[in-house]
Amino acid sequence: MTTVAPPPDSLPESLPESLPESLPESLPEPLPEDSHPDTSAVPVAQRAVRGGLWVAAASYWAIGFGFAANILLTRLLTPEMYGDYALATFFATLFQLRTKFGLAYAYAQERSVTGEAIGTVFTLDVLLGIGGLAIGLVAAPILLAFGYAWAVVAMMMVLLAVALIDSVLSVFMTTLDRELQFKPGSVIGSVILPLSYFPAFWLALTGRGSLSLISQAVSFGLLTLGFYVVFIRHNMRWMFRLRWRFSRSLARRFISFGALSGVAAFLSSMVSQTDNFVVGTRNGAAELGYYDRAYRTAQWPNILLNTLLVRSALFTYAQVKDDAARLRKSVSMVLWLIVTMAAPIALALFLTAPDLILLIYGERWLPAVPSLRLLVVAALLRPVWDNTLAMFIGTGRPRAPIWIGVLQLAIILGLGWVLAGMFGPPGVGVAVIVAYLVALAAAYRLTADQLQLDLVGLFVKPLLAAVLVVAGYLVLDHLLPFEAWPLWLRVAGKGAYAAVGYYAVSFLLQPQATLERLRYIRRLLGR
Repeated sequence: MTTVAPPPDSLPESLPESLPESLPESLPEPLPEDSHPDTSAVPVAQRAVRGGLWVAAASYWAIGFGFAANILLTRLLTPEMYGDYALATFFATLFQLRTKFGLAYAYAQERSVTGEAIGTVFTLDVLLGIGGLAIGLVAAPILLAFGYAWAVVAMMMVLLAVALIDSVLSVFMTTLDRELQFKPGSVIGSVILPLSYFPAFWLALTGRGSLSLISQAVSFGLLTLGFYVVFIRHNMRWMFRLRWRFSRSLARRFISFGALSGVAAFLSSMVSQTDNFVVGTRNGAAELGYYDRAYRTAQWPNILLNTLLVRSALFTYAQVKDDAARLRKSVSMVLWLIVTMAAPIALALFLTAPDLILLIYGERWLPAVPSLRLLVVAALLRPVWDNTLAMFIGTGRPRAPIWIGVLQLAIILGLGWVLAGMFGPPGVGVAVIVAYLVALAAAYRLTADQLQLDLVGLFVKPLLAAVLVVAGYLVLDHLLPFEAWPLWLRVAGKGAYAAVGYYAVSFLLQPQATLERLRYIRRLLGR
């Protein structure tokens, strides 16, 4: 998402909030009596940054704990088990209905929280969750007839059942998100995550590994339900004081808007999982297991940023969508954060790939290395695309990413199917990279005039920094006896070089812009 006419290479110390030159012709309509307006006196920018930091902190914890948990599980489970679970996840995502209607996006566009809006969204969410489960029941015998394993179908049904919990809690989660209150969800998720892994560890250690992965998903869902029930009773009781009621007219409006947003988000989700379908169907469950481990390892930068993008950025864009200058600054800041936070991690994964796989997963998982290096590139492109999607949806333009998502799926299915037959799973990784590049090129064409972002500062210079770091590594690899070092030291040394080298080179390429952005963030946090 770039433009041809870049603005100045620095951000102001505060967002422009000038008074209107004249009074409006009419006063705005009063809020309904049965409503709960956003009464926060904290500026949007400050709430967004602070909320984003809570999300980032929770994401760091998720990465750290998930890293340790997956080391243990991967050493206990087989590639075939991971392959079956990856296919089950793909089909569960495909058959879920509520993700395709995007009710949360439509609800986020409301001026205030009303009992009518809550009742309508809640009813629709639950009905769509039940509908997805019903579709899974119909599809199950068809998948078995096509030769998919019974374990794949059974895990798919369990995942669809667990998704009903999201249907029940969605309206409460979205109410917090629309007001940029991300702390509760971040804290709850951080507590639940380690607890949900205990059943998985026990099942894997007792030789019932095929059940361990699905048990973690079930535990996480049930714990989420329990924790949110307690939180809602103590902190969101005001929602139950509103008169919940279902409105057909509001339902039609939510569906008409949300369906477009939901389809766009669903297509984005399918883009991130269709490669699993291609590898699993074309190359088998074992190859998919290697590919899935490579994919999940490559996603560490995206795990850090995705929740921030989908939640914080989306709702921030929705609040500043009518102010072009503030929207441009918000998008620019998020993109800068993406590059700044994700690029060093991606570089470290790329440089340490063979040593890292050997260290954390063991020798039998080394076939995942080629896919990992390719998918790291895709992992850098995905958060940029996710931010583009959030901008389109948050500003009320959900149609654009739909046809882009269809194009991405066509590339992964078509090109990926061909390359999978020629090169195996790494060929599918190439198709994924091409799909994201095409999507970003299309987004550039659609947003160039509106946003006018600094293409050179946001993308070209960071790419140059990454290239210089890789070139420096190739030189060091000939000068230093890396292979004589202990395995853990090789990983630590190469990772530290990637991070320090990237930040150093990036600062040298654009020192003024970096300092301005850091001062801007500090000022927001210190208000």
